[in-house]
Amino acid sequence: MATDYYELVGILKREVVPATGCTEPIAVAYAASVAGAKIKDLSMIKAVEVCVDAALFKNGLRVGIPGIKKRGLEIAAALGLVIATPDKELRVLETIEPEQNQKAEALVEKELISVCIKGNCSRLFVEIFVTLTDGRQIKVMAVDRHNNIVKVEEGINLTHEEPGAVDEQAHKKLIQAYDLKDLLDFSNTVPVDEIRFLQEGVEKNMMLAKEGLSFDGGIGQAYQKIVEEGILNDQMVTKAEMLCAAASEARMSGSTLPAMSSAGSGNHGITVFLTIAGVAESTEASPEAMLRALAFSNLITVYIKSFTGTLSAMCGCGVAAGIGACAGVSYMMGASESQIFKSMLNMVGSITGLICDGGKEGCAYKLALSASWAVKAALLAQKGVAVHEDNGILAFSFRQLFENLGYLCNTGLAGANNSILDIMERQYKKVG
Repeated sequence: MATDYYELVGILKREVVPATGCTEPIAVAYAASVAGAKIKDLSMIKAVEVCVDAALFKNGLRVGIPGIKKRGLEIAAALGLVIATPDKELRVLETIEPEQNQKAEALVEKELISVCIKGNCSRLFVEIFVTLTDGRQIKVMAVDRHNNIVKVEEGINLTHEEPGAVDEQAHKKLIQAYDLKDLLDFSNTVPVDEIRFLQEGVEKNMMLAKEGLSFDGGIGQAYQKIVEEGILNDQMVTKAEMLCAAASEARMSGSTLPAMSSAGSGNHGITVFLTIAGVAESTEASPEAMLRALAFSNLITVYIKSFTGTLSAMCGCGVAAGIGACAGVSYMMGASESQIFKSMLNMVGSITGLICDGGKEGCAYKLALSASWAVKAALLAQKGVAVHEDNGILAFSFRQLFENLGYLCNTGLAGANNSILDIMERQYKKVG
């Protein structure tokens, strides 16, 4: 199809946004903040029900909350209700005052907040259902995207929502209308001023990496020591995996610094931006070349996520952002369309199957793996080496490759997601 520059720039600006903290508890905090803005006195809260899909529950179970020690969706919801600044959207927890934290903890300690999993829900789903002492109720619902509030209601005798089946969302139809050549044409010819905002993503995610590299005993410092000892070279592969791992560890530990997200995930954004930035630094790529690679990489990530879904049993940092980063690295190195496709075959043919077992500090290791293999897969493709298209779930066309991956994520691994969640819930009960 003819490349629509306005449409693709719009997709980039919608999908590449700052987010403070892991986006799953932040989605709950944001929806709760919408409800909180309608409550004049917190002492009127009688009960708060937080209902989410299983995948969101999994990702929010053990991950750090920005600036505080407590973890989980209960405290995320409580903070959203107390802070009540919905205009900040995914940056709602960027600044938490001590008094606000105390009020939120009091709501949790009084056991006013309960969390439930919405059964048989195949889409991202958040419902905040607040009951007040005067009998009024407030309901806020978000679906499909972390900041996509679709319903806000106030009244008496409100009922809980059913998430319904996943529709062919408009933004999915938009990106799926393009082929690999279209996305390449856009990245090659879009006026650079239209994508200059992507530089902010490099800067924000580099700040997170810097924070992570300061962690005593952290993965970032371990990488630095291994390089200093001469075991690993300080080259593009090591640089990419070290930056991604350090930034993710900081973010998942509860950093108050925002990440520039991609396709609804801060860790996806870290994978894309810092893999590209690490390679750009090592190869002395021009600023324009890096920006064009970032535009291409983010669009590929969004394209893949339109098939695999917002959340799944498979780690999106590997099978979406990792593949997007690989394509971006290939692009920045001057690869042909055929070589870029081969680099993606190398990723899908190898890293597919990396599971998502919730948001936590350990995600840093998966980002390190995804970033390092993204660079290696790109380098191999440029040498003419790639997994053949007829292997396993691979395909001869760009679209079919990711239709296959999406089918595996959404249908093939549905049972795996339930098993992962069962294990995590048992572990959660043991550690409290």
